[in-house]
Amino acid sequence: MSSLAYFPYLLAIGANLCFGTASIAFSRFSVSHSPGWINQLKVSVAFLGFIVAFFLLESYVSLTFTANAYLLGSGFIGLCVGDLFLFRAFATLGPSRTLVLYSFQPFLLAVYGYFFLGQTLTLYQDAAIFCMIACVLTFLWERNRVHGKFDIAAFSLAFLGILLDAVGVMLSRQAYETNAELGSFQVNATRALGALMGFFLLNPKSFYSLFNDLKVMEKKERTLALSASFLGTFISLSLYLRALKTAHVATLTAISITLPIWVSLIEHVRLQVWPNRYLWFAFFLFLLGFTFMNLPHSP
Repeated sequence: MSSLAYFPYLLAIGANLCFGTASIAFSRFSVSHSPGWINQLKVSVAFLGFIVAFFLLESYVSLTFTANAYLLGSGFIGLCVGDLFLFRAFATLGPSRTLVLYSFQPFLLAVYGYFFLGQTLTLYQDAAIFCMIACVLTFLWERNRVHGKFDIAAFSLAFLGILLDAVGVMLSRQAYETNAELGSFQVNATRALGALMGFFLLNPKSFYSLFNDLKVMEKKERTLALSASFLGTFISLSLYLRALKTAHVATLTAISITLPIWVSLIEHVRLQVWPNRYLWFAFFLFLLGFTFMNLPHSP
């Protein structure tokens, strides 16, 4: 695999690091305010960023009605509804345990890539996905050993959110298939617009409440909320959608399941607790999976 072929996957890892870091703050504001509040804030901040970046860095690409419908639907399903369920799980489980369920996304997108994009999985790519899923299962075992039994209702919300997020990714890729010249900022701005339309339909007064809440927050809290929204949505989606444009869909998404590992590492640093042997083994499985992913395409 050439150095350029690695580039989309490096972008995806960067996107995951950004979202994983921001998810700590998303979890905090899901508890202190509400999942819907922080979800709407992150999309609003991202939309403004995407619009500015689009006018500065890209040229408008005319799209068909179908392509625009894909993107608006992607934003509504993934960013509005999907992330709302995800943040509700954040409020109960915390981000690291919630994001464990990203291990199921590669299966969903592998089916999509096979039927709609004509993509196949090599033996090495199968091994990579297997290692990354084993990585997350090891992490899950470690978390469950420390914190006890699962909250089935909250994990169901998390799985539903991640399922809808996968549908949003599929719809975004379908839009890319209609026009190879389509820029990632135009895609993301349209997706964010679809999510904002969804927020308005669900609660027309929510934008007024959001603005008032920001005004009365302490400066430190407001800065944290806005910074997390910028990092976890604008930066993260900019990197991820750029990767999605050319990368192998299932392999790209397999990288997403490393999110709970990164979030757990942040939590260990914050709490000043050294990672145990389960976490070290999970890191080993991730490195092994990433190695498999970047081996030649055969066998």
